[in-house]
Amino acid sequence: MASRRVLIIDTHEPDVQELRPVLDTAGYEVVVARDSHEALKQAHELQPEVVLLGIQSANLNGLQILRRLKKRGTTTDIPVILLLEKFDEEYVAQGLQMGAEDYLLKTAGEDFLLRRVGVMARIRQKERLHREVLARYHQYFDGEEYGLFLSTREGRFLDVNQNLVKILGYDSRDELLGIDIKKDLYWDLKDRERFQQMIESQGFVKNFKVNLRGKDGQKVTILLSGQAVLDEKGSIIGYEGYNIDISDQPEVAEIEPGRPEAKRFIGRFLKLFGSKVLPFGADFFSLMKMTELIAERYEKVERLGLGSFGEVWKVRDVEREGRSPYYVAKIPMSKKLNTRFRKEAEICRRLDDHPNAIKIVDVVEHRGRVVLLQEFVEGDSLKELTQRSLEETEKQKILYQLIDIVAHAHRHRIVHRDIKPENILIRQDGILKLLDFGVAKELKDEDISSTMVGSRPYMAPEQIMGESQIASDVWALGVIIYFLYTEILPFFDDNEKALMDLILTREPEPPRDIEPSIPEELESIILKCLRKDPKERFADAGTLKQALLDKFPDFGKAN
Repeated sequence: MASRRVLIIDTHEPDVQELRPVLDTAGYEVVVARDSHEALKQAHELQPEVVLLGIQSANLNGLQILRRLKKRGTTTDIPVILLLEKFDEEYVAQGLQMGAEDYLLKTAGEDFLLRRVGVMARIRQKERLHREVLARYHQYFDGEEYGLFLSTREGRFLDVNQNLVKILGYDSRDELLGIDIKKDLYWDLKDRERFQQMIESQGFVKNFKVNLRGKDGQKVTILLSGQAVLDEKGSIIGYEGYNIDISDQPEVAEIEPGRPEAKRFIGRFLKLFGSKVLPFGADFFSLMKMTELIAERYEKVERLGLGSFGEVWKVRDVEREGRSPYYVAKIPMSKKLNTRFRKEAEICRRLDDHPNAIKIVDVVEHRGRVVLLQEFVEGDSLKELTQRSLEETEKQKILYQLIDIVAHAHRHRIVHRDIKPENILIRQDGILKLLDFGVAKELKDEDISSTMVGSRPYMAPEQIMGESQIASDVWALGVIIYFLYTEILPFFDDNEKALMDLILTREPEPPRDIEPSIPEELESIILKCLRKDPKERFADAGTLKQALLDKFPDFGKAN
């Protein structure tokens, strides 16, 4: 264990020289300060276990130092023992009233000194450990993306995390802590009674669907699971609640109350913090982990992304029996984006019959916001796959599918506007899915969309100028083909303005200058995709696909 540190604040050198060896021999690390500036600096930076303050020392103004130590947030908890040349009732009373923990005459003797310092140092260490545990507890507790709360069996909140505050629409943790659970939390009090009856009769509850009441009085549907906590005699002393996906867990009969499960939040939480920070005593407690259901049906499992327009979650349908499949929920940041999300759903439905399109499962409303439910695709993004060198057959298969789905969109007069490796997912079976039609645009009579959108390294010159069109997707496809065959981007600079200047003014380096094994015919196709003038490119992805097949009839067809 690290040496305990003592700070001596004293200007009388003989006293310092007498105290130092006594404390050194007892295993303390001794630091000395001889003026108020040094004293406050050392106390703040070193955080000693104990301060010995020579309050009567000449030219020191010990009471002022004590006042400043106790008013400063970083030093207020450090125990201070007043060292007295001689007993002075007024000095001692004033010092203790200002926050000193004890006083001691310098003539008291070594044993008495070490006992007093030892007690204070031990208290300080325990308090420091307790603060560290509390800090870890709140980091752990508040760091969970699910709503959590601690409560007694009788229905008194002990703690809540910020996610539960947000889910229920309260302004602060303190405001939610002050509510009456029976009166204010449950939409139907019978739900609470049923939960308690079930968990106490069978020892656990799994995926218990319950309606709570938000601060605004609106119904909030959540999913809750819980397990009884037993003492060594097998008696119920509390509940532990958690939100899990039952499809990934053992059967109910295999879950034994009290059995530790390393991957479960609650088990780890109780093991690490339960006996250290929770006010159990004889009180019956519960620790609940819950997640709000989207549209009273879809459980959030894992956040997949967060952007300026909204957040993306992996979810499951709690109303599906058996092993429920996962879906992707796209949730807008605000109601103002509802029209945009409905448009994306409409575009996805129009492309739904293509194998490389993402399927729309449902469109629901949640708290007034339109939420898109799409199929969940497991696999690696093209960006992840390009961390290694791809085989020729892999490149061709990926490109053929990508160009084909973009051609399908172009036939429907839809321009994607953000084709990039991060939006291209390849399943384990090799099937490609083109993601994120959130910035896609349906072109009707006009051929140009006058908004600058897209990802810079893949944006065509006209996109930078705010004039996206179908040929802009052809440019992005050309950038991806170029990258897959050369392993570098045709235009790149860390500086965004410099990158845009390159795209607007500089011709790309011919791919065969970088990788001579690229066929001349393929190089010609790539460079046509990257012509500055959109009219000089392939008219659309379908024309690009046909050009590839004319030169390479088996392109992308090898198994």
